[in-house]
Amino acid sequence: MVQYDIDTIRSVRGHSVRPVIEHRDPSGPGRACAIVLALLLGSAAGAAAEDFRTGGTGAALGTMRLLADEFTANNPDIRITTVPNLGSSGGIRAVVAGAIGLAVASRPMNASERKLGAVEIEYARTPFVFAVSAKSRVSSITSGELADIYAGRMVTWADGSPVRIVLRPASDHDTQIVKSISPEIRQGLLVAEARPGVRFAVHDQDAADDLERIAGAIGPSSLALIVSEKRGLKALTLDGSDPTVTNAASGAYPYYKNLFFVTGAKRSAAVERFVAFVQSPAGRKILARNGQWIP
Repeated sequence: MVQYDIDTIRSVRGHSVRPVIEHRDPSGPGRACAIVLALLLGSAAGAAAEDFRTGGTGAALGTMRLLADEFTANNPDIRITTVPNLGSSGGIRAVVAGAIGLAVASRPMNASERKLGAVEIEYARTPFVFAVSAKSRVSSITSGELADIYAGRMVTWADGSPVRIVLRPASDHDTQIVKSISPEIRQGLLVAEARPGVRFAVHDQDAADDLERIAGAIGPSSLALIVSEKRGLKALTLDGSDPTVTNAASGAYPYYKNLFFVTGAKRSAAVERFVAFVQSPAGRKILARNGQWIP
């Protein structure tokens, strides 16, 4: 599988592309780098000075489209394009490479990303949830039941229908959140990951698709994605606490994802105006309507 590192991506502008052969990470950086490369090549034709692209974590994309629609309706001189799911890492690579003007990430940057000159701003938080199809009769789950599901000890729901787990790659931030809930869940998830033939959903939208279409499926998601994309999914009450924005903000529901804007060292005037809009009362209302809050 051919991937492109940051130096290679940057060299596109100089028409020198040098492939780097690596093992493909299951979280999908090969796909993300391919999209970044395509964006850079596409930008060669030029764009209006006030246009920019945004992309990154799937948890934020639905809301970004809604925010962009509202913003551009009042700022017709600026056009914002939301690109397909790059993941947090892919979005950060893309903004550093200059392929997009604003990245969205669901994790803090690591030291190596900061060394590349990227700058982050936490702009919102959203409840991290376990979801099932909206058609499911299941409405709640306990951490003990989750541990049993992952470990293969609980294989049917109360009505006798089979439980189907939707996993994310081991390196994915969602997987790390799941493992942090309890030692029992962590151990159960390790068992599930090693199970032969297990299916991994690469990105947030892939996972949501599986949760909607696979009967009896359960897996991680975020309230922001479910609400903003009007998904046919239900966020489960966990250990007796409802995964609402109010409960997550107060700490009554303790699991949430931090959402960050990531830019290069310098932001364009258009990006500055959009970030200011998201932080304004109008932007906050859109965030609140779509399962998020500003800390």
